[in-house]
Amino acid sequence: MTYVLLILTTLIGLAGCAYFCRKNVLAIHEKNKSEPKAYKRGLNYVLTGLWYGYLTVFFIGVTVNNIFF
Repeated sequence: MTYVLLILTTLIGLAGCAYFCRKNVLAIHEKNKSEPKAYKRGLNYVLTGLWYGYLTVFFIGVTVNNIFF
C-alpha cells in the first residue's frame, strides 16, 4: 500500500508540474511580446525550465529513494 501511495504521489506531482509548466510558458510567451530585450526574453524560459526540472527530479527522486533504497 505504501508503494502505491508513493507512485500515486509522484504521478500527481508530475501531472501538476506539467500543467503549471505549460501554463507558465504560455504566460511567458504572452509577456515576452512586449519585452524589447532578447536576453530577458530568453532568461524567462531558462529559469522556468530550471524550476520545473528541479520539481520533476524531486518527485521522481522521492519515489526512487523510498522504493529502491
